[in-house]
Order: sequence, then structure tokens, then C-alpha cells
Amino acid sequence: MEKIHQAVNADGLQIPLVLMQKYGLGKGSDVTLELGLDGILILPARLDQAAIENRALRYVLSHIGEMATIEVHPLPDENGWEVLVYGVDQEKPAGKLIYSPSGALQIEVSTSPTDIRQAIDPPTV
Repeated sequence: MEKIHQAVNADGLQIPLVLMQKYGLGKGSDVTLELGLDGILILPARLDQAAIENRALRYVLSHIGEMATIEVHPLPDENGWEVLVYGVDQEKPAGKLIYSPSGALQIEVSTSPTDIRQAIDPPTV
């Protein structure tokens, strides 16, 4: 187990962003603090399906456009969320977005916006 030492100052405890990012948390991420007899445990807040749907819709609208719809499914063992992206009137998904339990988009395992746009509206030859 990795250990770091931080001083508590007048504002409280500040955890370096680079360390938080290592565990899938970034600026604006929500966390849950579990307070116990042995200390404080910091965990990513698990977002509910509606929050993931809202986050995914905003991403799709800004990166892919209005010609897409989504369908949200929880991943097994509460490991996050799979968001299938469809073109309007398409039955087969054009791609997928994977979100962590805390709602961070996992870019490395998600379909790129360019690939989704091409699957929704393939270039004509």
C-alpha cells in the first residue's frame, strides 16, 4: 500500500490533484467520506443512472451532435456504467462510452467521438 504524508493546515487537508487523478478523481469529482473509528476513507461517489445519463447526454451533444441517442446500463459488480450511443432510427449501437462509478469518462475504453459520428453518418462514396 502506498503512503503519503500531508500536513493539515488552517483550511484542512489538501490532497494533490495528481494523486486524486491516479485514482480516477479529477477537479469537480464528487467523493464520499466514510467516517469510522479507525479513520476517514475517501471513495468516489457512485452516481446514479439519471446522473450518468445527464452527463452522457451533455457529452454526446457537445462532441457528437444532436443526431445521437443513448441507452445507459450498469456494469457488473458496480464497476461503472456503459452508455450505448445510437444514431437516430438506428438499431445497432454506433459506439459506447464507459463511465467509472464516480462518473468519470474512461476515454481509453470508450469509442471516440469521431468513430461514433462516422458510424452514425458514414461518408458516402
